[in-house]
Amino acid sequence: MSRSKTAWTTERIARLGFLIGQGFAAKRVAADPLISSTPNNVHRQAQRFGLAFRESKPAFPRLPPEAEARFDAAAEKRGLTREALMRVLLLTVGAEPNLLENILDDGA
Repeated sequence: MSRSKTAWTTERIARLGFLIGQGFAAKRVAADPLISSTPNNVHRQAQRFGLAFRESKPAFPRLPPEAEARFDAAAEKRGLTREALMRVLLLTVGAEPNLLENILDDGA
């Protein structure tokens, strides 16, 4: 895959930092239209700009494959990682007591 050299503008560097901060892998960052690079170059530029990919994933429960697929589709639609989507959901549910009770309502 041959790509022409593109300058690392402030906008592009900010996008790189944002995507890394969202927990995206180098391959996914490289595929971003604004980044448009290779995974190896993404790693080099991240190091150059003092950005670090996370060594480990946040502790989230393992999901059945069907649930993973639903979460992944919803996350991709919103430009998030699965973990980021789960954080948004947990924060939203936690901020709304009635929503939490309605989800957990066991008919009692």
